Order: sequence, then C-alpha cells, then structure tokens
Amino acid sequence: MVGSKITQKLLQEGYEVRILTRKKSFHIDNTQAFVGDVADERVLRLFLNNVSHLFHCAAELHNESKMWDINVLGTERILNLIPSSKIAYFCYLSSVGVIGLTDKQLIDERSKCNPQNTYEKSKWAAEQLVAKGIDNCNIAILRPTNVIDERRPGVLALPIRGKWRDRLIVFLKGGECAHIVHAEDVADAAMYFMNTHFEKPSHFIVSCDYEPFNTFSGLWSLCKAIQQGRSIEGISSVAHLPVIVPYFLRRLWRGSCNYGNVRYSSEKLLATGFHYHLGVEGAVRQIVASRRPVAS
Repeated sequence: MVGSKITQKLLQEGYEVRILTRKKSFHIDNTQAFVGDVADERVLRLFLNNVSHLFHCAAELHNESKMWDINVLGTERILNLIPSSKIAYFCYLSSVGVIGLTDKQLIDERSKCNPQNTYEKSKWAAEQLVAKGIDNCNIAILRPTNVIDERRPGVLALPIRGKWRDRLIVFLKGGECAHIVHAEDVADAAMYFMNTHFEKPSHFIVSCDYEPFNTFSGLWSLCKAIQQGRSIEGISSVAHLPVIVPYFLRRLWRGSCNYGNVRYSSEKLLATGFHYHLGVEGAVRQIVASRRPVAS
C-alpha cells in the first residue's frame, strides 16, 4: 500500500523511480522494475546502483517461517549495500507493533519496546540494525499504526458493509481506538524527510490516534454520515460497551494484551511541521468515494 503511494508521489515530483518487486507481471508506467526480493543480493546490487533515495517498505506479514529472513536478514543485506551505493536518504518502514505489550495509555518514540509475536520481534530486530546508522546517510525510521487504503480498508470495512455482524463488533469494541492511518499520509511522511539532515537515525510514529473519530464507534458514525451525505458536525459515536469488556475477552482468549484505550502519539512528527493531508476524516471520505458507482 505505502510503496505504491510513494512511487506515485515521486513520479509526480519528477524523480526517476525504480521498484523492487517479486511479481514478474508488476508494472507502473515510467518506472523501472527489478524482479527479485531482499534475499537476492545480486538483484539488490543492481537495484541500488546509482540510487540517491531508498524507501524500504518490504516485509513479511503472514508467514512466520519467513519473517526473520525477510524482515531482519533482508534489511541487513540492504544496509550492507547502502554505503557502496552512496545513498543519501534511507527511509525504513517499521510498525508501532514493535512497542508490543504496554501498560501505558499514551505511547511515543521514547516508550519501551516489548514485542510479543514473531512479526513484532522481527521488525524490532530490523529497527535496531537500522538505528546503528550509516555514514553520510540520513535515516528516518517510521512506525505507522494500522495502514489502510481504498483496496484494503481494514476496520473501515465494518461500517462500509454495515451488516448486523459488523454492528455487533462495533457494539463490542466501539470505545477502542482503531489506529487507522491512510497509506497516502504514511507516504507523505516517508518523503517529508528526503532533504532533512539527521545527526543520527530518527524514529517517528505515524498515527492519527489523536483524532476523536479514530475509534470503532467513531468510524462507524463518521462513515455512515459521509455515505448518507449528512454533515459530520455534531455527530456522536454509536452506542458501545465499555472498553474493559473487550479487554477481558481478549485476556481470556489470548492471554496478555493491551488495553483498548492505548494511543500512539504523533506529536514528534507534527512538531517537525508535518501535516496530515487526509487524516481520519479525509481517509474515510476518500475510501467511501472509491466505493461509489461511477455514473455512465
């Protein structure tokens, strides 16, 4: 999701863009595609030759047996090749998942990382490699929350579908933060630091958790108002159970887990002057509009 948005934005700004992809049939106009993955050092060397800026969005999300090889060792291969490629800017897309289990309600870049599952642990290990830094290379490490877009709307699919089962989920989890952030906003953050000088690799949480509608019930109300063409002024969240209810249900099912009122702060990112182009409302409007039939 994020990689395609970065590609589109770079092309719009006049950059020559290369893409590393595992899909032989993958094609975006005016780009040069290299077929391979982060395990193939030969392809990586060709891909990185004479490159000025690198955005590392590749990760294994589902197959646990491949997560360490792709997320950690693949990142290490890239880091080893960057000095010889003379790359000036490296953006690593991590995840707020590296925070893992926490007893804090507000999380920022200084919060202790306590990853729990294989994915979280692999992303945290990769982050630690990137955080060592590279001479003459500015490095930004981004930790997005739950990234969504028009193809993968995440929890926003609940109000879009609007079935009774979706409403039941919202009634149960409604007070919990949904942590959504649109891929376009994450891409903007990745490009925002292209010409910034960092003394050392810098971490930034990319999150819209500060927005009041970024809860399961808030998204339901916001989405329904936009679908029906109503003003969002004065709308309130739909009825839901207290956040302690889904928390205890998760405890019974999974064991240790975070409370549903945890928020990930993007204060550090906003303090740099960055502005979310879409935010929660813009993300919902854009995704809802993409689902409407086009008049012939």
